[in-house]
Amino acid sequence: MKKIVFNAILLLMVTSGCHAGNQSDVNNGISAAKIIKSIDKGKPIVIEGMIIADDLDFTMVQGHTVFSTSYRIAEVNVPVTFLKCIFLGKVKTIGTIGNSAITTHFKSNLTFEGCDFRAEVDFSNATIDGMVNFTGAVFRGNAIFNNISIDGRNTYFTSFSSEKLFSMQEAFIGGSIDFFKGHSKGKISFQSTDIAGVAQFSNLQCDGKADFSLATFRSQVLFTYSKFNSEFRMSGARCDGNCEIVSVVFGASAWICNSVFNGKVNFNNTEAVTLLDVSGSIFAKGKPDVEGLKLSANENLVTNGTKFVAFSNFDNE
Repeated sequence: MKKIVFNAILLLMVTSGCHAGNQSDVNNGISAAKIIKSIDKGKPIVIEGMIIADDLDFTMVQGHTVFSTSYRIAEVNVPVTFLKCIFLGKVKTIGTIGNSAITTHFKSNLTFEGCDFRAEVDFSNATIDGMVNFTGAVFRGNAIFNNISIDGRNTYFTSFSSEKLFSMQEAFIGGSIDFFKGHSKGKISFQSTDIAGVAQFSNLQCDGKADFSLATFRSQVLFTYSKFNSEFRMSGARCDGNCEIVSVVFGASAWICNSVFNGKVNFNNTEAVTLLDVSGSIFAKGKPDVEGLKLSANENLVTNGTKFVAFSNFDNE
């Protein structure tokens, strides 16, 4: 009899433990389904200090635009704001329904300020009409923003941190973007990304590889006081505004090859611990400023095929 009672109590404890894992029983918890339901009702999302334990999939909203037999777009018509929230599950804006691929279109601002993402974040192929704010966000899993299109005036990743891969490849940023005082422990990549406004990467620390190859900077790009502890690549890039690589530390090889700089370039007080390769690059405003540039050896500066353009003043001829 005692054994039967003990087993019954044990079964009750296990059952209670399972129920305690439900989103509704998590302290300060809110379910992803409730968030999606609010979006479907047209209510602006403002959530602060909450825990979202399950996956938040924005493609699950009811409003879809069918583009073709194989592609549709999930429409989020309200501002979405999360402040100091914890996401235990994945956050995503891309998926499939049947044989159709589906992406997400945010028609207003998107904010995840001070949020802690414990799993993967995937905003690939998302379109955002408003401004974007990931200030102070912590990405503990992969953070993927490939092919994202942001039309808002400002995008903020100020003081963000990522523990694994951070990728924003082949993206379009219609305004300025700010990664000031960010910290990436894994690889960070902006390969083939197009940034229309000021690109702020000052005081950025990258422990993994950093790749800006084939990127287009249509305004200023700033790397002042940044530290790259692993390989740095900016090959095949184009900078239309000034490029400030001032007081930067390249802890490993830095390749800035076959790029076109239409504005002034400044390497003042930068330190290249091993290789600094600018071969094949074109500097349209003449030679870069290199006062205080520190090289471990003169041969570690590679300039094969580098061109410095000098414009004549025709008014004086």
